[in-house]
Amino acid sequence: MVAALFVFSFFSCSSDEETEKSTFFDYKTAFTAHEWELLKAEGRLGALKIDIKEAPTYCRFTTDSVYFTEKEMVYHFDEGGKLVHGEYEISPCGSYPYTIKDDEIKIDDQIFTITSTDSSYVFSNADWRLVLINK
Repeated sequence: MVAALFVFSFFSCSSDEETEKSTFFDYKTAFTAHEWELLKAEGRLGALKIDIKEAPTYCRFTTDSVYFTEKEMVYHFDEGGKLVHGEYEISPCGSYPYTIKDDEIKIDDQIFTITSTDSSYVFSNADWRLVLINK
């Protein structure tokens, strides 16, 4: 009887562990696999003020940092000051260390809750809301 109870207890613990493993989502792998466009951003991250209304903003995750860039129009002039052409260039805005634990991401000193939809991720806290879509 003791052996049967032990075997039953072992299998029920094993089942709980498998359930935990199956519900775990590897955000770091998902984030580092793509370059992301910020669809919506409100707030300031460290010295970085993101205003996607002024310029499209992107981010790219490495294993330990997130890099922000903006797409901005750059104008080229000839020697006489006449506009030759304008083109978009990607300009770096800054990078910040990040860590992920469960459904939270800490970027610089801000902690966000991560939620996802079919095509986007939302990082939010009391002061910030970032919406990332696959670029």
